Amino acid sequence: MKGIVHICAAGMALLLCPASAEAAGITYDCDTAADHFSELDLPAGGTPFVVSGTLQLNALAASTTYVPIARVQIASAAAPGEPAKAYAGFSLSALPVDPRKTPSGASAIQTLSYNVSGKDDELLPFSIMTKPGTAQPFTMSYDGSRVSVSLGAETRSIPLKAADPVVKIVCSTGEFLFTDLAITASR
Repeated sequence: MKGIVHICAAGMALLLCPASAEAAGITYDCDTAADHFSELDLPAGGTPFVVSGTLQLNALAASTTYVPIARVQIASAAAPGEPAKAYAGFSLSALPVDPRKTPSGASAIQTLSYNVSGKDDELLPFSIMTKPGTAQPFTMSYDGSRVSVSLGAETRSIPLKAADPVVKIVCSTGEFLFTDLAITASR
């Protein structure tokens, strides 16, 4: 546990570096067992800000209860383990399939979707055709009233009023790799 705290502290220091420092963002390997989740809340520093990086699925954990999923959200701060009352962001989820029955031979079908405060996710067109393991670049900006989420060529603007905003990273039932993860102040 002590080692994890040091890694998180070092990661948060890198995330809060100004853009002019040209420092690469952090790498976070979010690896969870079947039917378990991991959650990381990162301070945003102040509004407005931009969150950027890439996300890729590395492995699925077998579960009959939960879908392997990773989420990146801008959310209202909440007590540890408590859900945020307001959030907006995106999810990458994957369903295991028989590779003999998919055109690509992949062992999973992955999808990208926008998500907002517990409402049904809005699936991105054609994301189902992306092969698992593909790095998915993302950018999210927050100006205090709206979150703009960009995933590849798709962009969506979502209204959000977040008290004391944080960047929430969640993964469950699989291994998801976040690279070049950075939070930068915008002007």
